[in-house]
Amino acid sequence: MLMKQILAIIFLIGSFSLSFGQEKSKRSNTYIDTYYHGEKHFSIKDASVISFNEGNSELTLVIDFASLKSGVDSLDEWLLDLTDSKFVFKGFLPPGDLLTLSHHNLKSLEITGIAEFNGITHRQEVLISFYEVSMDGMLFINSGADYYDRIAANIQLTFLPKFFGVDKKPHHLKKQISIAIGRGIINKV
Repeated sequence: MLMKQILAIIFLIGSFSLSFGQEKSKRSNTYIDTYYHGEKHFSIKDASVISFNEGNSELTLVIDFASLKSGVDSLDEWLLDLTDSKFVFKGFLPPGDLLTLSHHNLKSLEITGIAEFNGITHRQEVLISFYEVSMDGMLFINSGADYYDRIAANIQLTFLPKFFGVDKKPHHLKKQISIAIGRGIINKV
């Protein structure tokens, strides 16, 4: 009995220290739209996380559709078929720095990777534009990682619901779903 209590205390202390030892990923502003019953529906919220692993140049994008809900059932109806899983894209960037940080620097890339959504994987193209954020401007976020604090990304992608079996769900979304991330924050892995 005493051993169980000691193990429980060690587990709690370990969990507590892990939760404070890891920095929480910063979320990025995400816009999504599609046509549903002949009308355009959209949502804008901080619903995505962009992560970059310098070691293998892997870029990961996770979009949490549940975070895009407004809380008003009639406005969120079109999102119901999208909210039970997260959209995860993984692709590789060319080796080297994302930017050579200079005045008005911009790098645009079209990356082909693998997207996983609704339990289905599919080849996906993503258009990404990296740009420098001035340290004196309002967009600068100082998290202590000076290089990545100065880089932001605009990301665009589209997919058809049938690619991921979403068209077979109760709301039968069939039209193209467009996603745009503006002023995306790069989280270093």
